Amino acid sequence: MNLRLRTLLEWLLMVLVSAALFVAFFRLNDLLFASLQHAQGINWIFLPAGFRVLLVLVLGLPGALGIVAGNLWLDQAHLHTGDLLPVLLAALVSGLGPWAVRQWMTGQRLLDHELKDITAARLLNFVLIYAAVNALFHQFIRWNFQIANSQPWIDIWPMFMGDTIGALAVLYAFKISMPWLKAWAHKRI
Repeated sequence: MNLRLRTLLEWLLMVLVSAALFVAFFRLNDLLFASLQHAQGINWIFLPAGFRVLLVLVLGLPGALGIVAGNLWLDQAHLHTGDLLPVLLAALVSGLGPWAVRQWMTGQRLLDHELKDITAARLLNFVLIYAAVNALFHQFIRWNFQIANSQPWIDIWPMFMGDTIGALAVLYAFKISMPWLKAWAHKRI
């Protein structure tokens, strides 16, 4: 198989798997924390934020594009109502926001490109910066397009907290499960 074609197929697979996993985490978050929703699309605990962090840190741009695709899938009902631009912008912020934070932190040497020297402090910095960027840009979109019941200066805090708490919960759950995942993988070899 041609190397370019193989690389393209690998990227496509990573994007599709990322999109499917993001949508699944989004649905799981709705099941678990629907009662903690501050407003439409703003949760006090948002587990998909943690999955965004994992996908972008591990897969890079294909993970980010998968998040964009997953968001478009989740918001497809709004695509038919003439709200294409805000939905598209929100999807781009959702996926490319954490990727841009990763690129910026890598450029500032706050994060290694291959994540060799990742520490709890660097991961926390990534989560906090990503959550701030995500909340600011999402609320800017809601304010700029005058989304119904939008209160950007009020809604920004629950979105920031939801992304931070969700990301930290997923990351710590992943860290705690690593010994079991390694043991399971070792048994399968």
